Amino acid sequence: LESHKVDAIVAAGFEAGGHRPSFLKPAEDSLTGTFALVQQLKAKIKTPIIAAGGIVDAKGVAAALTLGADAVQLGTAFLACDESGATPEHKKALFSEASQYTILSKSLTGRMGRMMTNRIAEEIKFETEVLPFPLQTRLIAALKTAAFAQGKTELINFWSGQNAINLKHTNAKELMLSLINKTNKILK
Repeated sequence: LESHKVDAIVAAGFEAGGHRPSFLKPAEDSLTGTFALVQQLKAKIKTPIIAAGGIVDAKGVAAALTLGADAVQLGTAFLACDESGATPEHKKALFSEASQYTILSKSLTGRMGRMMTNRIAEEIKFETEVLPFPLQTRLIAALKTAAFAQGKTELINFWSGQNAINLKHTNAKELMLSLINKTNKILK
């Protein structure tokens, strides 16, 4: 990526929610943690690094910056905010005890992703062959629609990083201001 002169590289660690990004190896072989990945990349390249994965608060932002990240990307923290396009059920789950437990699954989309643990992810083990992405998504679409209609969230993929337990904000502006102010205090 550096030799192709990209502006920045997102170092998305194992802890990140949603589909696993992977370019050099299969996703299931690309499971380095965010903080280890940031340090490994900074040791070898000069391109700016954006840390992502498992970071939801100022302590995580400050830690990533201290370890050499040039910037930080948050996903799950903003997914939980009122302004996101996540369903009300998904947002509610992010603030529940269920958010403490995540799993890597390809059961609902055909592509490995981190989601809150639920019945379908546990019953369709990772090793089970499913259709490739996006065909599995299309196959499961009717099930997902019916599950929502019947309130059966154990059959729906709710994406989440591994650190949702520390979510505090439901408003994006409040989250940003908190991140800025608390990170600055920590780094001073």
